[in-house]
Amino acid sequence: MKILPQKLRISLIFVLSICSILFLSVARADTTCITNFAKKQCANFQILPRVIVKTQLSKKALANKLKRPIQRLAVLQDSSLYLVNHKRSLAYANKLQKDKDIIYAQPDVLQKRHNQKYKTKVVSTSLPLTKIWKKTKGKGIKIAIIDDGFNLQHEDLKGVRVGFQYDVEQRVLDASPKSKLDKHGTQVAGVIFAQHNGIGVNGIAPEAELIAIRQTSNITSKTILAFTVAKLAKADIINCSWKSAVLMQPVYDVILNTITHGRKGKGTAVVFAAGNSAKRILPLSSEAAINEAIIVGATQAYSNYGASVDFVIQSGIKTTKIKGYGYFGGTSATAPIISGLLALKMSKEKNLTIKELIIKLKEDMDEYRKN
Repeated sequence: MKILPQKLRISLIFVLSICSILFLSVARADTTCITNFAKKQCANFQILPRVIVKTQLSKKALANKLKRPIQRLAVLQDSSLYLVNHKRSLAYANKLQKDKDIIYAQPDVLQKRHNQKYKTKVVSTSLPLTKIWKKTKGKGIKIAIIDDGFNLQHEDLKGVRVGFQYDVEQRVLDASPKSKLDKHGTQVAGVIFAQHNGIGVNGIAPEAELIAIRQTSNITSKTILAFTVAKLAKADIINCSWKSAVLMQPVYDVILNTITHGRKGKGTAVVFAAGNSAKRILPLSSEAAINEAIIVGATQAYSNYGASVDFVIQSGIKTTKIKGYGYFGGTSATAPIISGLLALKMSKEKNLTIKELIIKLKEDMDEYRKN
């Protein structure tokens, strides 16, 4: 792994300090109601003993006001998100909601990350990229993947340029697999980064730089941390081949801030899978409902659909596995295809805004279909 510039290493110190309080201490998984987007939201949340607070107050001012130690989770454009420990976090969040200096407060929660099962025929998705690869293979573009562990020792991933890696769960600078369940990240990485080395498969943007972020438990504060790491590492594109059961307002705020103000104001491309439940995506239901993000579905019937979906492409592509190769389907596979194509487009036209990139990529996709 290359050595990070000192300024970036210093910037990441506060991220590492946050992690010391992100331990998994949970209540029973009962149906619980919390305030989310200023409305009552009930689901099988596991309530954690800490509260996420959004306010325009400084860290010092908030600490003085609450008389409690706090940690800054994320800096937004006009406010910040803080984490406050409290054993009775649901009641404490409801109390803070009434404070005029608090924009909102909600307990930190654990929820299931949706990666539904589906039935699909094995297909081989390929795009006519030979001409494009003669001009660019994504060099100069940083792509963050937030997923489970990455086997970067795989024969087709050994040559990947890794700019930074971080494990949100274990608080270490290493995003390698830590359990037998860590398979998904390696599959996603192969779609984008598999090296053109004459073996295995060819990734879409093999010369892009990887920011590998391992996150396996869907806790609100950890998702915020994952996006904060991606932003500090200056990701141009963030690939998320997953979605949550419920979109939490702090997660939405961090994603929207990243999209709007990343890449020196041109916007970071945040790509989400639409999901595989064959359901319409309702407003603010999950990350796939974020209109400002780039949402990718599949042509297969299992794909979720709706007004927020930007691209619909055929799923089923051969990629890297923990060991060897295999076919990868669902919208988990279509999302990194679009992330890779965005990297190719962005590397050639670095000054394009997110909206301009989407328009141009849609034009390219029409050309691909003709061929």
